[in-house]
Amino acid sequence: MFLAGALWAAAVTPAPAPPPDTVIYVVRRGDTLDRLSQSFLVPERRWRALLKLAGIRNPRRLPVGRPLTIPRDWLRYKVEPARLASYRGTVSLSMAGRPVPLAAGSVIGENTDVATAANSFVTLILADRSQVVIPSQSRVRIRELRRILLTGAIDYRIEVQKGRLETKVTPVDPPSGRYRIRTPISMTAVRGTEFRVSFEAERDVAATEVLTGRVGFSGPDGSGALELDRSFGATLDSASPPRIEKLLAAPDLDEPPPVQTRYAVEFRARKLDGAIRYRAVIATDAGFIDNVAEQFSDDGVFALNDIPNGNLFVRVSAVAPSGLEGLAQAYSFRRRLASIHGSVETGEDGYRFRWSGAGGGVRRYRFQLMRDTPQGSLMVDEVALARDALTLRRLPGGVYYWRVGLIQIEDGEATESWTDPEKLTITDPTRSRKR
Repeated sequence: MFLAGALWAAAVTPAPAPPPDTVIYVVRRGDTLDRLSQSFLVPERRWRALLKLAGIRNPRRLPVGRPLTIPRDWLRYKVEPARLASYRGTVSLSMAGRPVPLAAGSVIGENTDVATAANSFVTLILADRSQVVIPSQSRVRIRELRRILLTGAIDYRIEVQKGRLETKVTPVDPPSGRYRIRTPISMTAVRGTEFRVSFEAERDVAATEVLTGRVGFSGPDGSGALELDRSFGATLDSASPPRIEKLLAAPDLDEPPPVQTRYAVEFRARKLDGAIRYRAVIATDAGFIDNVAEQFSDDGVFALNDIPNGNLFVRVSAVAPSGLEGLAQAYSFRRRLASIHGSVETGEDGYRFRWSGAGGGVRRYRFQLMRDTPQGSLMVDEVALARDALTLRRLPGGVYYWRVGLIQIEDGEATESWTDPEKLTITDPTRSRKR
């Protein structure tokens, strides 16, 4: 019980009561009520309303340095659209029910709905350079993308209606700026950090996971606000208060290969205490803006198909029983599809070995046959084969192991891969006759 209490204290601190929905502006030299109202207030609010609000008796003189607390809905703003940085897979964009064409660099305005199918991704770059990644099987609405003219502060609001959202937030400046991520039952507010937000509609559960910095976590109306520190997460449903816990550490990969040549890109995460499953994401960049694939695994073994060639990155994390995804770490690797697999069949003229695979460029093969063990003496070693088959005749009875190698030359680069040694047992025909 003591440990649970200590963990709570380390994770959260009570946030102050939420201030009114206002912006504080400090009067500068040369400011007049008329200029402020004409340039920065909505038509319904003019200088007389501002004068009354500020409690200033002399409308011709504004004290320099005087803070003015102004309701946000009095203030004019401009919409600053986001930009579609990248997308993969099956993605749909719509605004007011109308489809928006998909193209890198497209403008994403307010009230745009973004939906992703399985193994699909979207990355948006906001006007303040914040990054929003929408992974697979998610539905998100970009509700507000605004900058207040009076202070230059941003006012962003994004809704996670289903699935997940990952974001890296540029520090909010000036302090009156707001960056809010809402679900139907929670709100997460930040001033510059990296975090994830998810909403599981089937269970009506929202979650927030803080990777760097600190975020405010509350109900959708801002009630019961708490501050979550780095490496902590919280879940919330409509019937219970927030449940806080420390995020799982990032799992290690077990000897990740620097080059991946097989048809499936394969990784194995080392088991982590407290994890019930694992997640891997592959991207073309170290910042994971251009994600190309993701996969969940109960045992930490991943095999991802249709991965393009190139210098890539994989990021691995673990998931706790609560559903909170833990911290992640990334590894670089080179992808060069140069797969090879073989088979053997018997015929009247001997044993025919065949091979095939996927990849580009010029492909040349090497065939090896060993006696007794995979490390046994080489009985056959054929190199620089252009054909995809080889027949061996008059093999005496015994145990053999064979494998096929590939040298693939593509874009001036050579890649080598081998099949695993396969066993071939040949019965001595003279023994069967003696019996």
